[in-house]
Amino acid sequence: MDDVILSAWHGGLGDSLQFSTLPEEFHKQQGRDTYILENAPFRNPEIYDLVWGENPYVKGKKSGTRNAGDIPEIPYQEWVAEGKGTGKAISNWELFHGLEPVNTYPKIYYEPEKHEGFDDAFIVDFSSISIGYDKNQLKNIFEDMKREYPDKKFLSVYFKNDLFVEKDVDNVKHNVYDIGFEGYVEIENIFKYCDLMSSAYGVLTLSSGASHLSSALQQYSPDLKSFCVMPEKWYNKHKKMGIFLFDNIQHLTY
Repeated sequence: MDDVILSAWHGGLGDSLQFSTLPEEFHKQQGRDTYILENAPFRNPEIYDLVWGENPYVKGKKSGTRNAGDIPEIPYQEWVAEGKGTGKAISNWELFHGLEPVNTYPKIYYEPEKHEGFDDAFIVDFSSISIGYDKNQLKNIFEDMKREYPDKKFLSVYFKNDLFVEKDVDNVKHNVYDIGFEGYVEIENIFKYCDLMSSAYGVLTLSSGASHLSSALQQYSPDLKSFCVMPEKWYNKHKKMGIFLFDNIQHLTY
């Protein structure tokens, strides 16, 4: 059979993670090798490094015509609306690519290193690209979380490096909401971010690649609590579309 040439349409972390189980399943179920399209978009090269570079079932990059990912041949939303899916985003993509659906969550193959000093902390990432947020609503939810977990610290992350190295990949805006936190943690790179999340008691994010990454990390840190804040209209839209909602994440809506 032909090689798989895989690419997401957009360059975000979550955009790649939604296809992260496909190379392994193509290998196991069909005996096919998977390559990432040579000119596939990535907002930051670290996204490729984590999701695909660490994936032992990805053979590297290859030019050609992509035949996997969110390709026109797969009218994902139409098929979900017709009830042809599994009810789960990750297994939907497996099914719609002609595979037996066996996975429920995104997957990474980098095993995080656990660090001491964060097991009583929530890591907070109040940044998002796809969705704009009401800052006052975020403050209210944040205060509710602090009341629910009075013995935990809430530490916000900030990134040492520019998250948008490839600035012409997508015409997007990176929204960051600083509502006042108990402390801040500098993130050196995406692998250190995985380490930090896996070392923490929990994570509190907006709808972003960080939230989707926390779903994948529970493979290595099953006790990690993950909360994702979403406007209710966007939560309902995602649910209707069958995308980017994972049941190992608790969604807080307003």
